Amino acid sequence: MESDSLCKGAARSFFNTFFKVFGFAAALVVIIIGIGILLSGTPQRTTTTVMKPDHNWKVKIFSSSTPTILEIPITGVIGLELGMRKERIAAILQDIQELDLKPGMFKAIILTINTPGGSADDSEAILRMLTEFKKMYRIPVYAYIDGMSASGGTMISLAADKIISSPSSLIGHVGSIFGSHFFNFSKTLAQYGVEAKTIYAGKHKDELDPFRPWKEGEGNEFQNLADISYEQFIKLVVAHRPRITEDQLRDEGAQLYFPQQALEQGYIDQISDTFTQALGEIATTLEISNNYQVIELRPQIMLSELFGNESSFLAPRVITHTFRLPGDIDPELVGKPLYLYVPKEK
Repeated sequence: MESDSLCKGAARSFFNTFFKVFGFAAALVVIIIGIGILLSGTPQRTTTTVMKPDHNWKVKIFSSSTPTILEIPITGVIGLELGMRKERIAAILQDIQELDLKPGMFKAIILTINTPGGSADDSEAILRMLTEFKKMYRIPVYAYIDGMSASGGTMISLAADKIISSPSSLIGHVGSIFGSHFFNFSKTLAQYGVEAKTIYAGKHKDELDPFRPWKEGEGNEFQNLADISYEQFIKLVVAHRPRITEDQLRDEGAQLYFPQQALEQGYIDQISDTFTQALGEIATTLEISNNYQVIELRPQIMLSELFGNESSFLAPRVITHTFRLPGDIDPELVGKPLYLYVPKEK
């Protein structure tokens, strides 16, 4: 009898504990789902605020009543999923208005640039957004180049009222390239008696098919896209950098310049040894050097990303191995007009 009572007591204790834990877990899931539903119907910030050091290497605690400089890094290849894209800039410019800064406390934007360029679409869109934002809210924009500002990076820097460079950066490379290499294997295939047929409908739909001889003038459509992008690039550079002329750009072509050359050509306005030095000068110009804060708005992981179908942390991870040759263009950029510096091996 005593053993039966002990077994019953142990079983009762086990099930009580189990259902308490299960009930707590179920309630937690319901709460998370409820929060997700509530948040889905209201505007959400998609970035998180990160405090950055000022020119004295001091990091302050965020305050809505402290003069604020927003730092926006323009790094990596523009337009890649893991790089700087137009959607990310749009999120930053939207979220800066959700910080509840007191009137007059948002003082400036500083772009920290180190990029070879990238997508023409993203580069132009970022330039337009920054230009529109600074005009609408009367916020000065500065750019500090630390490494490289080539092609699309040069285009984005046009949004700045003042462009500053480190002493060893590379700047310029105004030009357009189409994001594909076009090969023709028809002669090689013919040598081995191999034939290929493409099923298509619509004029030019099989443009530059690599498995048949190309027709005269084939590829002109893609050249036209590159030409249009190039003309747009020149137009924007001349409009934003009055010391640079259209004839100068056409004569020199896509060239990279060291800072002293870029300064003489009109691509930049100043050379500063370090970012902190440039930041201190900007703060002095804004008359806030004694008290200000620098912030960066970085993407944050949203609830929908944690529990979404494609990017859930519960989803299986796929490891992809990619072999890239020198000069290869990232698959995300293939088939697009690019403002991108692609180094060539000699």
